[in-house]
Amino acid sequence: MNIAVEKTQHRQEKLWFARLQLGFKADATTGRTVLQHRKHEGPVRVQKMLWPEKTGVCHAIIVHPPAGIAGGDHLSFDMHVGSQAHALVTTPGAGKWYKTNQKQAYQHIDIHVEDQGIFEWLPQETMLFDGAHANSATTIHLDETASFIGWDMLVIGRQAREEQFAQGSYQSRFLLYRNQNLLVTDQLRFGGNDRWLSSCLGMNGHAVMGSLWAVPPVTIRNQQVLKGQLELIRDLIMRMDIRVTLTLLDDVICARYLGDDVRECHDAFAAIRARLRRYWFGLDEEFPRIWRT
Repeated sequence: MNIAVEKTQHRQEKLWFARLQLGFKADATTGRTVLQHRKHEGPVRVQKMLWPEKTGVCHAIIVHPPAGIAGGDHLSFDMHVGSQAHALVTTPGAGKWYKTNQKQAYQHIDIHVEDQGIFEWLPQETMLFDGAHANSATTIHLDETASFIGWDMLVIGRQAREEQFAQGSYQSRFLLYRNQNLLVTDQLRFGGNDRWLSSCLGMNGHAVMGSLWAVPPVTIRNQQVLKGQLELIRDLIMRMDIRVTLTLLDDVICARYLGDDVRECHDAFAAIRARLRRYWFGLDEEFPRIWRT
């Protein structure tokens, strides 16, 4: 390769980094979960911590002021939940993958939950603009008795403009481990005007897709108990009349949404999460306050 061309390509692929590290721990003195460690680089911050629940669950709101990821950006989130701690992290609004003019953009999310810890990862939806080149990776490591509830919602194109994803690329990877054993791997890859977007084996012309993953505490890891809970949730979703499928993968609950209304997806996932909180932890739904603003 010509040296001048190689240098030009290197400059074009130069990344702009933003990182946020969060560490939660259970405070025996107050009975609360508190933010023990916080470190950031670039424009990513914790906006606020709240304790709206009597059990001391820490609700944290993370913000990225640019509100989206542009070409050359690389966002990294590293969240650690200590033993017996219970943390909930959400975002104040929709995230965005902007048109990148052929440059790649990246987001990495790494989560580790220690024994008897509970983590709820509840971000708002992400919008994929036409022309974006987006790469997303989420890796979750659970210790043996840790539990997790989390979701991801993707909106393809700006619906208000009836935008189609005609150019660009999208790659996502979700990995869920327990004690270094892989429980779930979920990967997606498509390009602009990809046949998968219109195929009945793919998006079937819809614009919104969502995935929810939930790992119960060790005391609930019984197939019959989980199947019974899943039937109750299926009945709830049928009454809500929302297109969601529910699957039990060993002791991991998976919910999938496919449609055109991201609020509908959010409502369904929030209802599932509320039921699981009640079944597994004896807690009320307690939605993050930022969702009501």
